[in-house]
Amino acid sequence: MKNYVKILIVSYLFFAFLLSGQSNKDWENERQKAENLFNEGKYDESIILFREVIMSSNNEDIKRESYFWIAKAYMNANKLEQAEENLEYYLSNFKDKGLNYPEAVYQKGRLLFLQEQYQSAIDQLNIFKKNYPDHILISNSFYWIGESLYALGQFDDSAYYFTIVITKYPLSLKKEASAYKLRLIEHKKSELVLQNLLKWSQEQYLASLNQFKIKEKTLQEALNKYKQYENNIISNEEKDKFNKLITENQELKNRIAEFEKQMEVLKAKIPDEEFLNRLKQLELKEKLLKNKEETLKVFEEELKKKEKSLE
Repeated sequence: MKNYVKILIVSYLFFAFLLSGQSNKDWENERQKAENLFNEGKYDESIILFREVIMSSNNEDIKRESYFWIAKAYMNANKLEQAEENLEYYLSNFKDKGLNYPEAVYQKGRLLFLQEQYQSAIDQLNIFKKNYPDHILISNSFYWIGESLYALGQFDDSAYYFTIVITKYPLSLKKEASAYKLRLIEHKKSELVLQNLLKWSQEQYLASLNQFKIKEKTLQEALNKYKQYENNIISNEEKDKFNKLITENQELKNRIAEFEKQMEVLKAKIPDEEFLNRLKQLELKEKLLKNKEETLKVFEEELKKKEKSLE
């Protein structure tokens, strides 16, 4: 029995010692370590340390802001569900006391974008712009609205916001990324024009083919009528007219056959020589656009490497 009591006392003292060590721990220093890990891009390590601060610290101010930072760390680690959980907790509970509350409003907009909820992201970032027009991240909010509109295919509206970043906030960290997006929008719009031109060319072929067929049918009906009275044709003028109709009808048949051949080639996406000549300028433009797109993609990769430290 005595041994059992001794074990209980030792266990109590041991856990009391551990708890004492935890309570005496410099949690502000631990929080700073976690932030440093975040800034170094070591998001998983910072999450572990922020979680320890939240679970064990008795300093409410440090715990409160750790919810904000752990949400950002989860976002950058692409763990969006955990990011949303911690960010919503911070926004719901610390509106009055949260030192990072304005940025949390912005980060919610960015999180919605990452979750591909583009219209909701636009609405949230507009709230941020309205409530915190002088915040250091205001230019970023314009950028992410532009990105959301771009993702929705609203290129003109998207370009409007990217242009604001460049013209109104020339020192913004998002200026370079906005300039890239404007070039990409220009490329996309050119690509759409090219697609419409190619579609127009195909439709022109079909329209011409239909016109030829209608005319050929009309001529054939006229020929049939003449043939009914062929034995009664007397004047040379009528004979010439008859022969002219036969010749014209044959030419139309030949042109229809050629058009049908070209349409088959078009459907097979293997243009023949005549079709290549017809679309030579369009295809040259398409080639230039593809080269430009490759250049833009390389540039985009370089931007992505920089952006991790800019959010």
